[in-house]
Amino acid sequence: MEQAYQVERCFGERGCPNQAVYHGDLLQRLAEVFERSDLRGFLKEKVKGPLKSHHAFRVSVSDCPNACSRPQIADVGLIGALRPKIGEGLCTQCGACVEICREQAIALVPGRGVPTLDPRKCLSCGQCIRVCPSAALATDKAGYRILIGGKLGRHPQLGRELSGIFPLAEAVQVVQNCLRHYLAHSRNGERLGEVLRHSPVHVSERPQSICAIHSP
Repeated sequence: MEQAYQVERCFGERGCPNQAVYHGDLLQRLAEVFERSDLRGFLKEKVKGPLKSHHAFRVSVSDCPNACSRPQIADVGLIGALRPKIGEGLCTQCGACVEICREQAIALVPGRGVPTLDPRKCLSCGQCIRVCPSAALATDKAGYRILIGGKLGRHPQLGRELSGIFPLAEAVQVVQNCLRHYLAHSRNGERLGEVLRHSPVHVSERPQSICAIHSP
């Protein structure tokens, strides 16, 4: 069967210890978005000859920043995110959060009652929250980081990240908005990354403007 879209996820649902977030019905929700759009009919009109694998609109979901399903090169990539914040508990200075953070985004300052977080380094993997024994670290926001326009091929490019972390419902809406933009501006069934190149939107505004949802 000629495939118009592909929705895949990493193996996090099978018990990956790195899993930041998991929504069991996410893939089903995304598939419903594509089925309602009649993307297959659209591509059949745009593409000369049979649809091939590179014509499929690809959405890739990873449940953590390890990104095993390669969301960076999908039309839309979703990366599970669990952003930490300083919690209400008293820091015991145990150092567990510092030890587990691969990005060195956490520091313990002697005499200070709370850890220090560096948001520029943090990838929102959530591991520090899980190992904190005293609730000195808590969840600020849980959801998905979203990348748009990644692809391989003759002119490969990594997806550009939208600003913020999007909860489940908003993440699904962003995918729907990206698909709507694709249907409005695709010329011959090219990948979303190519559509963004010739869309009537300023280059510095493209990723954030097409999603129409802004998440802090």
